Amino acid sequence: MINKKKYHQMGSYIPISTKEPHSIITEQYRKLRTNIELSDFNQDMKTIALTSTFAMEGKTVTSINLATVYAQSGKKTLLIDMDLRKPKIHRGFKKINQIGLSDMILHNLTVEEAVQVVDDHLHILTSGTKLPYPAEFLMSDKLKELIECLKGKYDKIIIDTPPMTAVTDANIISSLVDGVVIVFAAREAKIDVASRVIKDLKDNGANIIGSVMTRVKKKEHHYAYYYYAYGKS
Repeated sequence: MINKKKYHQMGSYIPISTKEPHSIITEQYRKLRTNIELSDFNQDMKTIALTSTFAMEGKTVTSINLATVYAQSGKKTLLIDMDLRKPKIHRGFKKINQIGLSDMILHNLTVEEAVQVVDDHLHILTSGTKLPYPAEFLMSDKLKELIECLKGKYDKIIIDTPPMTAVTDANIISSLVDGVVIVFAAREAKIDVASRVIKDLKDNGANIIGSVMTRVKKKEHHYAYYYYAYGKS
């Protein structure tokens, strides 16, 4: 059994859906993918942002694995790291965060120049060069135009964003995407904080399509990994 803290130190960002495609955890990610697809019959959920209330709730791990299972289903998937202050997506795929999202806009790089290929169906766009004012960057018209451009090239775009209580970035991004999924950690999430996060997102016009509860252990087994449960917010 893998201790949770040691698991993080060993590189928990590497997708379990790739390492253990038949595990119960990977199956939970597939269920999450299915529930998202069924969440709105009248809208094509092409761009999905994931956020959380606080740091270390499993948001990035969920983003990485959700993108991976979408790619495994045959959809051309792009995973974007929009946590411009503390990017982690590149760790999950052993890539270098040297050129990425910020560079596409600042230096007019093409998709081919900035996007890194994991496999035929999964591509990643790291955060890129660190910016002094991330919020201003996220509010730019150029970013909106870029997202629209990328929607024409991919079947699904998964976006990892910062925690809601840390900065305003996730709230800004929520207005740019088709749907938002909120990640909460079991036994750590506070109801009043969660309620405020949901209200803030809705006030900003975000389409909250569901929530993911992490660190819920199934009692009949003692999984060291996280168990993910999906539910409508």
